[in-house]
Amino acid sequence: MPRFSIITPVYEPPNEAFESCIDSVLAQTDSDWEWCLCNDASPSAWVAERLARLQTSDSRIRVITRATNGGIVAASNDAIASATGEFLVLLDNDDELRSDALELVAAVISESSDIDYVYSDEDKIAPTGERFDVFQKPIWSPERLLAQNYTSHLSVLRRAVVDEVGRFRTGFDGSQDYDLVLRVIERARRIANVPEVLYHWRALPTSTASAAAAKPYAFIAALRAVREHLERRGLPAEVTEAGPSLARVRRRSLHHPFVSVVTVADGTTERIYGVSQNLGNHLVSSVAGTSTYRNFELVIVVPATMPEDQRAELLRRADGHGRIVQVDAGASLAHSLNNGLVAAKGEYVAFIDQHCELINTDWIETLLGYIDQSSVALVAPQLLDEYGVVYSAGLGLTPEPHHIARGRLPTDYGPVGMFAIARECFGVSTACVVAKATALRMVGGFSPEYSGRTFDFDLACKLHQQQLHAIVTPLVAVRYLGGDAPTTDDLATFKRRWGRYAGRDPYTRIDTRTVIPAAS
Repeated sequence: MPRFSIITPVYEPPNEAFESCIDSVLAQTDSDWEWCLCNDASPSAWVAERLARLQTSDSRIRVITRATNGGIVAASNDAIASATGEFLVLLDNDDELRSDALELVAAVISESSDIDYVYSDEDKIAPTGERFDVFQKPIWSPERLLAQNYTSHLSVLRRAVVDEVGRFRTGFDGSQDYDLVLRVIERARRIANVPEVLYHWRALPTSTASAAAAKPYAFIAALRAVREHLERRGLPAEVTEAGPSLARVRRRSLHHPFVSVVTVADGTTERIYGVSQNLGNHLVSSVAGTSTYRNFELVIVVPATMPEDQRAELLRRADGHGRIVQVDAGASLAHSLNNGLVAAKGEYVAFIDQHCELINTDWIETLLGYIDQSSVALVAPQLLDEYGVVYSAGLGLTPEPHHIARGRLPTDYGPVGMFAIARECFGVSTACVVAKATALRMVGGFSPEYSGRTFDFDLACKLHQQQLHAIVTPLVAVRYLGGDAPTTDDLATFKRRWGRYAGRDPYTRIDTRTVIPAAS
């Protein structure tokens, strides 16, 4: 079993909070630990006195005393310098560990010898002592980490890797943990999480647990840490603020690949904003005429019964980018999309439903920016309905299949800010999506057993079995004027095939459905 070195910089902690912190360490059910505390020249005499008594009370406790105040980075590094454990456990001087925290982390580490970083769920402690704001974290989600330090507490890192990357860095005070983790994951062999609340973060008026605005310098340092992380990895991206403690990472693709844009146009005419429109014509004109990415083809899947003049009109609107693919009349949407996938010549395929309307002209290049990662098969925008309300911000399976954030306003950041950032999710709606053609072909494309878009949930499960996932980003919004209410038969088919995933979505462990109250 691993030996832990708990690292705690100490500077003027609230007396009662510090005592609770001490109690939580001494109560650990795993006894193979040492506690390295660094007194960063606290002006109050009681701090040094309490630390001296603490050190003499237990041989596992080591206290380092600085002659001058050096800040949290210097104090943390001094504590690390005295550590002898295989893993470093980061603990602030006013927070608490669950009594079995080290025991549960040790159990995870013992499962694989190449785990270099472990993180857990967390909650907060109110000034009155109540616990609140439980953060049930996703499994390893690197895109989300770029936008939000979601791993935060509890963080346990292999000491050899921390030494290799140079420990904490000066100039990142307030976000020193975030900067360290971003450097560690660049070299970490495996990252694991413990889906249990092991860390209790005290919400004091001056802490970021209470409000991000309490330490604005910390967020400035966080943005810099993300920028430098991306630069070290050679990933071009623009990093700006997305909201309180949230970064907006706009990736830029290093390549300019040929993309096949696939749409199914069946000749349907509907009223859009009060005007009768041929849906296929409307979409093809929008894609060909307004998309700023030009290295693409338009694969237009049509029924065999479509008149020749309608096909000619679609090709005219495609402005030299179009090809017609014919399917039998009455073919299901899944069958039609699969025919488009087979015909696609591009390495990447962008599926877009005829009920969609583009909002961002740079939609293709923005979505492509996220898909170079080997574990990513699908990248999708946020779908909005005709009223500008969120239709889908990814697919969730907890507690049951649903569209994440449906019915919310785009300005609603959601739980822990998750709707305001690009993030991994179990699946996405393919009403508009950029996909790796090889990944879709490998899993057999869209399952034709479904009459409607329940096949999106099915596709997500098939890709998940191959350890492939999706990313959704609010940097692109697409208006979706269609619908995809699942039929009873489709739901029964899905549950029969994939019921084992219900309530077990590893990226969304909370219920992200919107409950819309009934009209009074």
